[in-house]
Amino acid sequence: MQKELMEAKTKVKALSEELSNPMNVHRYRKLEGTNPERYEMINKIQTLQRRLIAKTEEVAEKDFLIQEKERLYIELKNILARQPGPEVEEQLEVYQGNLKDKSKQMAKMLRELKQYHG
Repeated sequence: MQKELMEAKTKVKALSEELSNPMNVHRYRKLEGTNPERYEMINKIQTLQRRLIAKTEEVAEKDFLIQEKERLYIELKNILARQPGPEVEEQLEVYQGNLKDKSKQMAKMLRELKQYHG
């Protein structure tokens, strides 16, 4: 995926440089008069190249955003994995029930102890 991204960036850069710095600025001028269909096709190609460059840059930006969101997702997933689950809540309820039972038993034993000593 990274290799494809780098290839696309290189292609975009090369096409951008070609469009911004053409070797022969007037190389299509003669075609305009002698072969208008070909001149029109060349203009369409240049327009499509510009659109391709813009879309490629847009894709690269969205790919970066997706990678960032995936990183955040993994980070949040790891945080959630460390949080206690429903099993801990059930265990806590069992312990609270046991504590309540033991407290009642202890109160009963204290009353009995006071009766014997009282």
